[in-house]
Amino acid sequence: MKSYFSLCAAAVAAGAFSLQSASAVVNIYGETAAAGSNIITVNIYADLATNTLVSFGVRLLYNPNNLRVIAAAKDPAVWYLSDGRTRYPYTDPDTSTPGEVLILGAKFDGLNPRQGVTGQHVRLGNVTFSRLSPALPQFTLALGRPTAFDNFVTASGSGLDTAADGIAIGNVSTLQMLGVTRGPGGFYVQWQGGSQATQYLQRRFSAGPEGQWVDIFTNPPPTATTVTYTNPIGTNGTSFYRVRAQP
Repeated sequence: MKSYFSLCAAAVAAGAFSLQSASAVVNIYGETAAAGSNIITVNIYADLATNTLVSFGVRLLYNPNNLRVIAAAKDPAVWYLSDGRTRYPYTDPDTSTPGEVLILGAKFDGLNPRQGVTGQHVRLGNVTFSRLSPALPQFTLALGRPTAFDNFVTASGSGLDTAADGIAIGNVSTLQMLGVTRGPGGFYVQWQGGSQATQYLQRRFSAGPEGQWVDIFTNPPPTATTVTYTNPIGTNGTSFYRVRAQP
């Protein structure tokens, strides 16, 4: 399984890393995207098998000493309540408890009440944080409401929370590029990640389809939380970088 984060001199792009169960009806996982060094967004996704969902509930757990919630939302393009003509607002994410964000979602369309939601890489919602410390952010996903309610319910009315091979909760990737700066020795590429996977820094000279990614640095585990690599400047004035991790 691999995760990728890409960077070109000033712009950060998102990547993904998920641990998934081949047999689960719903695989839940998260991806992070950084905007500069102080803002990070966690996008929460689900890969859905043949069953269609009409509701979900997830919690994103974090360390409130290191992160502060700026915004949270479910994906309104996918999860909505409608009489067939008008979409009605309901249940914003709950950010009132430090250290966790609760996101509940449902889909009901009066024109097709049993349609539900299915597919791969379906976004459930997202949470944006500001960083309060240089510590590498860590996140954990969990069921939204662990008692009294079914979080994940299919269009046929079946609850998946406690079903065998119903829900598989994966990880949230924290691999992210921090920046690329130009100095006397070349381009200084810096990123953060975990410590137990091999990291590969790749480079290409064009953003178009003709550009080929080439490994220029391999960082075997255990790796430092923050890594800086100096790439000597060649004849090309522009370089694009990405880092991938492979357990």
